[in-house]
Amino acid sequence: MRKRSREGRAASRYTGREVLVVRTPFSAVIVASLALATALAHVACSDGGGGAVGPADGDASTADATASDGSSGGLPDGGSPGDGASALGVKLPPTGKVSWDWQIGAGSDANVGLPAGVKLLDVDGFDVSAAKVASLKSAGVYTVCYINAGSYEPNRPDSASYPQALKVQADPDWPGEFFLDVTDVFKSDSVLAKILRARFKMCKDKGFDALEPDNLQNDENVGGGKITAQQQLDFNGWVADEAHAAGLAVLQKNGPDKILLKDRTGKMMVEKFDGILNEQCQEFDECAALGEYPKRGKLALNVEYKKTLTVDCAASDALGINSLKKDLPLAGMSGSGYLRQACP
Repeated sequence: MRKRSREGRAASRYTGREVLVVRTPFSAVIVASLALATALAHVACSDGGGGAVGPADGDASTADATASDGSSGGLPDGGSPGDGASALGVKLPPTGKVSWDWQIGAGSDANVGLPAGVKLLDVDGFDVSAAKVASLKSAGVYTVCYINAGSYEPNRPDSASYPQALKVQADPDWPGEFFLDVTDVFKSDSVLAKILRARFKMCKDKGFDALEPDNLQNDENVGGGKITAQQQLDFNGWVADEAHAAGLAVLQKNGPDKILLKDRTGKMMVEKFDGILNEQCQEFDECAALGEYPKRGKLALNVEYKKTLTVDCAASDALGINSLKKDLPLAGMSGSGYLRQACP
């Protein structure tokens, strides 16, 4: 299992980085009830707690086979964005067969594009403007805001807000970046909680529907037992609760081994989050666990990067996963190196 969460990023910027599940259809009412239960848990515990996509040929072109949204295998058509909104005004992600894209390496509005038929788009929360988000939403697109929750990145507008004490270990893969002491959010005077709440508010103020919080595996990334598995689960649950409180849906980022584990409120991650965005589960044989999300009528997304890997679309569809093959920089559609290959 990989220790990293953010594999796909443009070299000049600071953005993001495991797929396959059985979908049991749930009504919008049931989905709304799950979201409401999550919201109530936050209020009570807010103080503590058959086709295939082949190997990429190196071309920067798009191979999008999802312009048609017809049903395939275990992925019936999903509801429209916003079906089953929770009591907090959260628009839940679409479910079932969802045509989507991930462009967190776009860098600016100008590089963000909308492939034909795409109904969910994940972009960087700092780099994309409110006007661009509004334009996407007017086109019927469900918008997801990428932010880094568990690591410090230089050159972000709020980078100076991170005290040195939060930076518990340098990230060996990304010079200048540090894994954070995520336990800080449970302190009465938490600096990290203040920073992250401001980031969540930024996403909401720009009009995004949902949040993609990166680096939720610091228990694996940081050595010396500085962050325990339970402390990480508690932080992840806190992120989900705070996102909902900000009026955003939220996706679990990676960590398939954590899906059925509970945070300090007694809720499993699959109960806390509204879906999952996982990377390379086919490559690393980690897909079975993701089925817990579709079983509950929730969204499951997967990306593969390996050039020599052929995405098993039949298996992906049968398990209820929306799989893509992407370029590692996760470039914008108008940017250099953009690649998107989708299952039919």
